[in-house]
Amino acid sequence: MDGGRAVRRTASSPNQHRLKVPSTRAVRTMELLNERVLRRRVVKIALAGWFTAMVGLSAILLARHVVPLPRPSADDAALATALAALRRPEDAQRFFAVHVLFTECRCSQRISEHLLTSTRPPDLGEAVLLVGESPELEARLGARGFAVTRVDADELGTRYHVKAAPILVLLAPDGAVRYAGGYTTSKQGPDPRDLDIIARARTEGGLLKALPVFGCAVAEKLRQRLDPTGLL
Repeated sequence: MDGGRAVRRTASSPNQHRLKVPSTRAVRTMELLNERVLRRRVVKIALAGWFTAMVGLSAILLARHVVPLPRPSADDAALATALAALRRPEDAQRFFAVHVLFTECRCSQRISEHLLTSTRPPDLGEAVLLVGESPELEARLGARGFAVTRVDADELGTRYHVKAAPILVLLAPDGAVRYAGGYTTSKQGPDPRDLDIIARARTEGGLLKALPVFGCAVAEKLRQRLDPTGLL
């Protein structure tokens, strides 16, 4: 009998070493846990990407609203020559103000409205270099006595050496540049200083200190540098 018991124990031993197969519920539970872990990782990666993108866009917006744009050099003989060619015969012996405006730029639009609504100084020739198309604006400026010349971004850069807008350049009767710079002390400033600049140029000698240029890049390379994403 002892031998029979031994045989029975030996016969039953394989069953003791069989692996237990997980139930369907256990398998599903593990799958759900894995899915949750994966979702959490995806969410974390997405949030990190969103944060990085927001930081980059904030830096671009800050640069567009705070960093002054390049202004033309008052010592640039080519600039003076090109602007003098815009003078009408009746402007030959006058101070001559050239306003560089960009139709797509809010700051330029504000300056446009200022030019259209303010009382302009007497005995002053004024012209507008307009980048972009706006027949209505051209007509309104022309009706106010401004000589409007439409140019594209390339011509503005190659002929006039101007990369941004709005910009004011003031020529003396002898053709010398007396001012080349911006209109305000801050982005979209409420108080354009062009009238004060013109009045000072008539009473003070030499080149006037230029205000920073706050506005929009017109030159393509400058636009790409300020906004590499092209989204703004």
